[in-house]
Amino acid sequence: MWQEERHQKIRAQLAAYGQVSIDRIVEVFGVSRETVRRDLMDMELAGELRRVRGGAVPVAREDTNFRVRMTQRLQERRAIAATALGLLKNGLTIFMDAGVTTSTMAGALAGPNGLTDITVITNSVDVAQQLADRPGEPARRYRVVMLAGDFKQDPMETHGARTINDIYRYRADLALLAPWGVDATMGATNYFLHGAEIARAMVENAERTIVLADHSKVGVPARSVFCRIDEMDHLIVDAKARLRPGFDALAKAVPGLIVAE
Repeated sequence: MWQEERHQKIRAQLAAYGQVSIDRIVEVFGVSRETVRRDLMDMELAGELRRVRGGAVPVAREDTNFRVRMTQRLQERRAIAATALGLLKNGLTIFMDAGVTTSTMAGALAGPNGLTDITVITNSVDVAQQLADRPGEPARRYRVVMLAGDFKQDPMETHGARTINDIYRYRADLALLAPWGVDATMGATNYFLHGAEIARAMVENAERTIVLADHSKVGVPARSVFCRIDEMDHLIVDAKARLRPGFDALAKAVPGLIVAE
């Protein structure tokens, strides 16, 4: 049986039963346990499932609606944003990608405890809207640069080759990035290739990188790595991350890991 055919049948088993066991796959497919383990490992790295003892379960997907996601784990994201704010100073040029955590970070920057003389370069419409000047209001403390590119919604952002090329026009002091997942082996990852490419370009063109990840991201695999462990100056997580499998390995691997209380 070809690998893709096995993968299709594993997906069907997960959809039907909510789990799949190695023993069952071996019995049904007539392949070795080692072959099944390799299949499950490949599918986990692709973000399709999560391996557990003796088999696998589906990856828990968040609601795909951006506005709904903005209401989830909001307290934890605000704690992360407040902690990150304490690492910043006036006069910085900052890359920010698109996502609910970076939008929460933009809210912290726009608040009364935010900084001044900051340039934010972003592909996120929500980040740009929160930090840009508004008609009839006094000039704010930030200059916002919206990256060029093709437009997509949910979240509203620019993406594609023009966005990547635009990033390379700038050199930033810092990249503030939100991953789909983070672990001690792969680093920071994104489920979507276009998002990973944008974040990767920001890492390459920034002096420092801070990764902002709530506890649901810890130990979650995804398709594309955009920031290796050794490229993270800081990884900021919320207090619930301590309870996640993989946290201890992350704490050992990332000297700059900070837990936002």
